[in-house]
Amino acid sequence: MTKPICNAFLATTASLAIIACSTQSAETNAMESDTGTESAAMAEPMGMPVTVTINGVQPGGGQVFVALQSEGEFLQAAGTYKTKVDASSASVTATFEDVAPGSYVAAAVHDENADGEIELGGRGPTEAWGISGAAQNGKPAWMPAMFDVSESGGSAIVTLSYD
Repeated sequence: MTKPICNAFLATTASLAIIACSTQSAETNAMESDTGTESAAMAEPMGMPVTVTINGVQPGGGQVFVALQSEGEFLQAAGTYKTKVDASSASVTATFEDVAPGSYVAAAVHDENADGEIELGGRGPTEAWGISGAAQNGKPAWMPAMFDVSESGGSAIVTLSYD
């Protein structure tokens, strides 16, 4: 099992939180924060799986950074759950394990040039991005993008925009 260790980048105009992640094993984290007793990082999973399908990917390079944000994290440089997947086909899937039941928004950005950073211009990301739910105009709103994770898990769909 891996646990994300992340650096956050905030998209200015669109205010979309973008997360670039690397992974580190839960065992390494436990050794750094535990003095020998069983750590919470090594305990049995308490949450549910969540699958995020990212459509509209222009494959050919880079990775898609994906984050699940709670309402308090929405449009901030934060996300409780983060991962990245290779941009290898027009539709890619990110899977999150151990997600606590609740309401979330899925945010995704395609790091097209594979430099580990989100390129920003005067109007927000210059690399493709999107959030869950139906397409929105202007500043994204929580309710149209929100989806629920129940005791049995959850799923969301994000469509990237390359505009």
